[in-house]
Amino acid sequence: MKKYISILCVALSLCAAAAAQTGDLTEGYFVTPDNVKIFYKIEGRGSETLVAVHGGPGNSLESIRADFEPLAKGRRVIYYDQRGQGRSELLSDGKKLGYQQHIADLEALRVHFKLERMSLIGNSWGGLLISLYAVAHPDRIERMILDSSASPMAGFMADMEDEISRRTAKIYTPQQIARLKTVRDPNVWLKAKDPTAICREFYYGVLRAYTYSQTFGDNYKGDLCAGGIESVRQQPITRAHAWRSLGDYNLMSQLGVVKAPVLVIHGAADVIPLKSSEFWAFGYPNARLLVIEKAGHIGQIEAPEIFFPAIETFLKGSFPAGAKTIKHP
Repeated sequence: MKKYISILCVALSLCAAAAAQTGDLTEGYFVTPDNVKIFYKIEGRGSETLVAVHGGPGNSLESIRADFEPLAKGRRVIYYDQRGQGRSELLSDGKKLGYQQHIADLEALRVHFKLERMSLIGNSWGGLLISLYAVAHPDRIERMILDSSASPMAGFMADMEDEISRRTAKIYTPQQIARLKTVRDPNVWLKAKDPTAICREFYYGVLRAYTYSQTFGDNYKGDLCAGGIESVRQQPITRAHAWRSLGDYNLMSQLGVVKAPVLVIHGAADVIPLKSSEFWAFGYPNARLLVIEKAGHIGQIEAPEIFFPAIETFLKGSFPAGAKTIKHP
């Protein structure tokens, strides 16, 4: 059937209409309340829907999509490029790149797909973002997975930066560290003839420190530098606007309004302190913490045999074995 539809599409330019009729329309755009176009991509099929929120800020859905492929077995997974990133509309006004706009975008996604409540997985910064959303819209949450989440309070971010510096000092020579500092500079990205090359050099360098093995190679399928040259060029600036909008944030006093189940996944070797994830699991009334011993910041690659079964168990209604209640962080 699909073969004949494809022929008809070529002949009559009706691809979009045919895809909509057969349920195969897997990507497109929705528009936010402030009239920003947001790109989405859907993987898998099924009666269950999971919304996957990528990290950064500044990356795109392609940073996680390929490595999260097992999540699309038997369910629909909706990914989207956050505003100012990837294939979503690029923005130069920093006032449109704050966390409140990100919250509104996620709500716009929910409305667009007519989801009464959402099951969400947030990777890295995405974990913080879905928590910000949950605090604002607690009745719209079915279940949440915080995957190597950024911290619930600003203070832990400084601890993370200290750990990154400590690890890079062990991995690299002083000259290599100086180069990493150079390619981290937003002005270098802005002026680069090939910002994608700068992006890859930066991530493939610094992310070694984020892992259990202190390596970062071909087993990572995602693309941290996807979305087009201008999107990549703006990554550091987009990231800075989002973090700046949060200020000296602390969500701990607000997490209690979220009654939905929350699974917090933390790699024992993550540069984000374990204490940070303990605070997440303590702050949410119905949360448990799963620590993966031989993993760092990218458990989906470092320990997929633990990561994906744990998520499947959780999405089916139970906390996975080994996930613990945190009574006091």
